[in-house]
Amino acid sequence: ATPRHRGAVTARRGKQRAATGGRSAALCGRVVVGALILVLGYLIGALSTSRTTSAPADTAGGAAASSSSTAADSSSALLRGGTPPKPPRRDKKPLKTLASSPDDDVTLLSHFANTTALRLPLERTTYGAIPEGFEEVAPDCSGPPRAGYPRKVAIADIVKNWNPDDVAYTPPRMYQTICRFDFLTQYDLALAYRDAEVPFQLYNVPEMNEIARKWSDDDYMRRKLGKKTKFKCEASNPGGEVNHGANHFMYTNGRAAPSRKEPPIKHVRLTWDEWLQLEASGRNASVDAPDTRFYFRFSAGSASDPAAKWLFDELPFFQPKPGIFLREPRGQRGIHCRFGMGGVIAEAHWDGSRNMIAQFYGRRRYILVDPDDSCAMYLLAKNHPSGRHSAVDWSKPETWDAYPKFPAMLAHEVVQRPGDFLYLPTYYLHYIISLDKNYQCNTRSGRDDRQTDIVNKCTPGFEHLNTVGKKTDHRSATKKKKKKVIMAQNSGGM
Repeated sequence: ATPRHRGAVTARRGKQRAATGGRSAALCGRVVVGALILVLGYLIGALSTSRTTSAPADTAGGAAASSSSTAADSSSALLRGGTPPKPPRRDKKPLKTLASSPDDDVTLLSHFANTTALRLPLERTTYGAIPEGFEEVAPDCSGPPRAGYPRKVAIADIVKNWNPDDVAYTPPRMYQTICRFDFLTQYDLALAYRDAEVPFQLYNVPEMNEIARKWSDDDYMRRKLGKKTKFKCEASNPGGEVNHGANHFMYTNGRAAPSRKEPPIKHVRLTWDEWLQLEASGRNASVDAPDTRFYFRFSAGSASDPAAKWLFDELPFFQPKPGIFLREPRGQRGIHCRFGMGGVIAEAHWDGSRNMIAQFYGRRRYILVDPDDSCAMYLLAKNHPSGRHSAVDWSKPETWDAYPKFPAMLAHEVVQRPGDFLYLPTYYLHYIISLDKNYQCNTRSGRDDRQTDIVNKCTPGFEHLNTVGKKTDHRSATKKKKKKVIMAQNSGGM
């Protein structure tokens, strides 16, 4: 080769080495940026955990704040009771293009920071006033549930203190007697209460905090629910044999009562935006004004249903796997969401399965009754269109003379705020008041039959039924009949 040719070859090799060095430097830079982002994500997460564990535990009864060791124990309990839900799939997408460009580095950094911020504890400014509990009935939440938990008072005292129809008024105190546990620092305690089949509240679930913040955005919900999709919703109706007013939603199986041609509620089909408009126009309307209150509803029957899969992906804590949220995942009966307007009341009833109720927006007040006290509720018969529901108008004491046992019936109450879960054991009776615009979803997971006999005794038409799961003398009963009993006990909703 000539000297000129050798010089050209040398020059080309020099350019190749320079280009290779530049690519190596760029790759190293991306690796360093990626490492810095991961470290920053870890530090933000550590700061979040530090803030959570250092704050006093928001527990009814004034339980002391849990220490760092308690948080570690709770993490171990999470593994024993079921691994925590995985982050939604959308969180994984940015990781696939890690440091593909300087702009993506900034986007990924923002993603880590935003996701962590969304999962921080919810601020009190995101919801309205919550009354403090009366100290004389405050529960002891420092250990497993004690005998006599939860404490109860006469329903007459609860209604006198805070009438269900008066949602514009919030009293300074209420008869809250159930415990309230921090998911991150008091998991073991919450699990003990669930396994004891007693009611309690759970809060500060990071994935729940994230969804509560997202669902507070009307545009976000519009993207999830669709602009034109119509959902089967409920409106109060002047019909029904038992109807306590335009804001009282009495469940019906669809059949008309013998004395009335129409049921107490009617079904209407509404889009998300139509319901929002109705909610806004109904805020200043009296609870007695007809056609002003509507329940927005949607459900997901199974995670395997393509049309409903988005809701299971959206709510990872309600996916059918073992953990504190579902005791029997195989017994799950879908996810059911009901969005209420201020003043809407769902009449008192029982359900034949465990309920875990999640509050995403606004406030809902629950008046709760232990199944052992249900005979004083005057429950409607099994064959009634509104069977399993109380015949009494709880908001009008002047009508209680017709129900002499009711005023002394024992009960207690709780208010759900955004980010809260409420666990209700099988058959635990509940009366629900929407204090303002609010969003709630619930799921069920199997049943516990320890109080089946008392509920059957107190509900006309059920008293002759055998306790499901017990051996009886009626060995000729077919599986079909048993299945029919279970279906009758599980019908209805929140």
